[in-house]
Amino acid sequence: MKKEEFMAAIRRDGGKFRADKMVIDTGKKKLRGNGVVRVSNGRFLIDVTLESRRKTPILPSGVFGRGDFWKIRGVIEDNVRFLTRALPHGLSNSYGARRIVSLSFSTNQMQLLPVGADRMTHLERLDVIRTHPRGKLKTSRRSKSKKHNPEVSFDAILPDFEIISCNSGTDIVEENSFLGKRSRSTQDTFKGEVPGWYCGLIQRDRDAHIHLRSKSGYHSKGQAEDERRFQAFLDALAFTHGQHAWPFSIEHRRDGKLIADRIHLHKTVAQSPHAPFSKRLAYTAKAGKTPWDFQNVLKIVYMFFRDSKQSKELTQLLYLCREAGSKNVPYRITLLGLCSLLESLVQAIYAERVKPKKRSERKAFEAAKREIQEVVQQKMLQQAKPTGLNRIFGILTNAEATSTRMKFDSVIEHLELKPSDEWRRLYKLWTSCRNPLSHRMAKADESEQAVKNDMVAESDIAGAINCLALKLMGYSGQVQRSTFEGKYVEI
Repeated sequence: MKKEEFMAAIRRDGGKFRADKMVIDTGKKKLRGNGVVRVSNGRFLIDVTLESRRKTPILPSGVFGRGDFWKIRGVIEDNVRFLTRALPHGLSNSYGARRIVSLSFSTNQMQLLPVGADRMTHLERLDVIRTHPRGKLKTSRRSKSKKHNPEVSFDAILPDFEIISCNSGTDIVEENSFLGKRSRSTQDTFKGEVPGWYCGLIQRDRDAHIHLRSKSGYHSKGQAEDERRFQAFLDALAFTHGQHAWPFSIEHRRDGKLIADRIHLHKTVAQSPHAPFSKRLAYTAKAGKTPWDFQNVLKIVYMFFRDSKQSKELTQLLYLCREAGSKNVPYRITLLGLCSLLESLVQAIYAERVKPKKRSERKAFEAAKREIQEVVQQKMLQQAKPTGLNRIFGILTNAEATSTRMKFDSVIEHLELKPSDEWRRLYKLWTSCRNPLSHRMAKADESEQAVKNDMVAESDIAGAINCLALKLMGYSGQVQRSTFEGKYVEI
């Protein structure tokens, strides 16, 4: 079986493949055998029959990290070499004329190992052709060259992912002996660039094919840094499209040599209806009715995820936003989650961008607080049972220089979000939604109108998160302010 056939087969549930020359590395010893790899419910199920039946391996127990997983490698259908990590979840013994010991593993990730020409760079392949014209794949010493900036490329497939903006397409020419030549074209491609890379997003049926190619001046610091930058690009796609950018497959090459080839099966991928941009916005921009450019958006968002100190925190927050807004999540859980995440985002922006500028105000507050505490303490010493004063003193001790409302207003002012009346309304909406959901729901309104109001509130709060995130990234322009109301604003 060829790699392409295997990749197509595992997209369908129920695939079953023979696996030979399997080696299980437990970290203490190696076990060998043959088995079967199956695809079921978004996972690889691996059953291995061990060659040695004398010693049955002891199954691990307890709590484990990724580094404790066993390594499993083998060859699928004579041609596809793979490596994966997992812990056994089952062991079976069959007794009779011949004892059989089998181990079972389950994982959703697999790494394919390069074979043949994929193990060589462009220069090494050219060297092979020149020195071995009959095709013997033997690397010549002459292929080693002085240090240079390697050409880096990534190719990935995002399943069930729809690109919101296309600026070019595919031309298809068909030739028939009777009908002659016929051509057609389809607008299915976004072709652009971000710092250091040329990028191409191509829609193929329901999947998005992602291609990144390094520019001539790109300086690669190594595989890990290249993959970090590719992940920043995926994070940018996830945010702009409102859907996790979790690739089914990734190929990473340096100078044509395949250095990483990973498969990741997913049962479902969360998609939120509250994306900051949409195909409608892209369409109106293409028609000249709206000044919006996806190329500019992608560049700004990518650079933030690549360079900003807050990128890791914001990546996690936006991931939770998409999970909260995905299908099959009850709307009140979605609303409560989005309220908490909006507060978390405000706190993060305030702590990193606003708080350092308000040191003098905090010092003045702390001085005034200490002065009042001293007065209260003197009053407490004069009373036999200063119960009320004790409580007041406790409140003063825990008092902060800024309240949540003050932080919210400061962040809005810092990011220059307008109009201010609209953001004050959003704060009141956030308060009215968060407090009942967080504290008590005994008197919750279950009417149809109340449910509609909650849905609109969900859309408003999600839109506020998107606007805050985009302004933090340095974006100015059109954004989808409320999905359910079809509202777009300029920020």
